[in-house]
Amino acid sequence: MKKFTINKYLAYVIGIIFFFFLWWIISLIIDERVMIFPDPYSTFVEMIRILQTSYVYKCFANSLSRLLIGFGISFILALIFGIIAGNSLTLKRIFTPTIVSLKSIPTASLVFLFLVLVGAKNAPILMVILISFPILYESFVGGIENMDKDVIKAMKLDSGSLLRNVFFIQIPLLIPYLLVGITSSFALSFKIEIMAEILTGDTRSGIGSAILGAQINNPTDMTPIFAYSLIVIIFVLIVSLLTKFIVNKIKKKYDIGN
Repeated sequence: MKKFTINKYLAYVIGIIFFFFLWWIISLIIDERVMIFPDPYSTFVEMIRILQTSYVYKCFANSLSRLLIGFGISFILALIFGIIAGNSLTLKRIFTPTIVSLKSIPTASLVFLFLVLVGAKNAPILMVILISFPILYESFVGGIENMDKDVIKAMKLDSGSLLRNVFFIQIPLLIPYLLVGITSSFALSFKIEIMAEILTGDTRSGIGSAILGAQINNPTDMTPIFAYSLIVIIFVLIVSLLTKFIVNKIKKKYDIGN
């Protein structure tokens, strides 16, 4: 039986159309397009209006800067501990209970803990670190464990130091896994960062602060909240597609199977 396949870009377009169609159907079923569930058209019109103001760009820049700070710290820590655990089964087993615990802790409860410990300004940054670290760590460990066995044997026979092998052999071969880990955790981290801004009630500008402000200013209109959310979705979708494109290019370069 012949397989049914379509162009991958066409598949993405169909997926986007289906998403908006499903959104529209739900809005019709709920039949309350302002107070509860705005339809795609109303949301898009409101998004265009918001994008014409300077406030949204300030909010987005502040949220993105917090995200990048937390994500950068998490990336470095995950890379260090991931390489250590990937090269030592014993240390991997020692780290496992901590990683599982970090993945299992309710995020909402930690927002309030971080709010007390470091204040509203830095709580979202710590939340990003907490959420992205386990995902990145497992991607890096998995990347080392899935390396070509011949490469591992060659490293053991090489008279070079462990650090030399890590920096000049393992890390270059880890690049596709690094990008996959970033893709897997970036969207979730951004979502958690925005949620933390809302829960902390931070007065500094941020997408979460803008959503909270829209709800407080007009609690009977959900359209601005949906519009801010759509802006984030579009941004994350673009980043994800770009990252996937780069990952595929690198996989072809290193002849790594998809």
